[in-house]
Amino acid sequence: MKKCIRCQVALSIDARFCSNCGAPQPDWNAANSSTTPSIDLNQELEPQLAEKFFLALKDRVEREHRPEQFTAYSERMYPSGFRDVIARRFAQAAARLRNMESVGMLETAQLNWFVEDLFEELLDFYIIRYCKDLNEVELPEAILKYQNVPLSEINLFQVVQDFLQFNLEPEKIYTDLLQMPISKLKNASQAFLFPPRDEKILLVADQSLLGTGKEGFGITARGLYWKAPFQKSQIVLFSNLIDLRRKEDWIEINGHFFNAGTSLNVKMLRLLGRLKLWHR
Repeated sequence: MKKCIRCQVALSIDARFCSNCGAPQPDWNAANSSTTPSIDLNQELEPQLAEKFFLALKDRVEREHRPEQFTAYSERMYPSGFRDVIARRFAQAAARLRNMESVGMLETAQLNWFVEDLFEELLDFYIIRYCKDLNEVELPEAILKYQNVPLSEINLFQVVQDFLQFNLEPEKIYTDLLQMPISKLKNASQAFLFPPRDEKILLVADQSLLGTGKEGFGITARGLYWKAPFQKSQIVLFSNLIDLRRKEDWIEINGHFFNAGTSLNVKMLRLLGRLKLWHR
């Protein structure tokens, strides 16, 4: 079973539309397919990892930065010395994969997740440490401390703070709902923020022009809730995150429009990308 991305009603895993609210549903089966190995274990592993890594870099740049910047990001690999770093990591990864294979611990899903996690870790490190001048928005170093940390060991509230850096943003953010004006909280609850009773609300961002709380976004322990001007309210649970990409001056989350401003949009993509892996 899965939950509707809008109203959270339980649906069949193959449902294309919600039987309750009619919302189109992401193709969960395609997004979570692990039937095709990302690399061929019958071939030499290190060259495959190197080739796939550059494809992953291209995909990251196109999704979260600007497609036309890919050449600049890829060419930075050599003068920065990062090519030597990934060569060592790929040698270590290949040895570990062979060991896992030898003891029968390497099913297709585990193989694909291992490679995906390895690339995400390396891409974060490379883009944050080596490409600061290429990044339109400076990504926080704090992102790197969550590498190889399982979901069970994180403090989600602190993760959100570290990734989004609200202290550097102009948005009006309420992390303590007792400090949020009752009228604003009521308006937000009626407009877009309606999680189940047992779902903890971590923060609410008021993005309404007049400060009414009727537009903005909220992050809970399970998902992202938001309402943009002239748009329907949207809900995406972290466990339902599938497609995340940057557009002109906004981003798309599972095909839905989201805009918190240039800086927050880029950092939100990184946060949701990490949450997608944690809830995989």
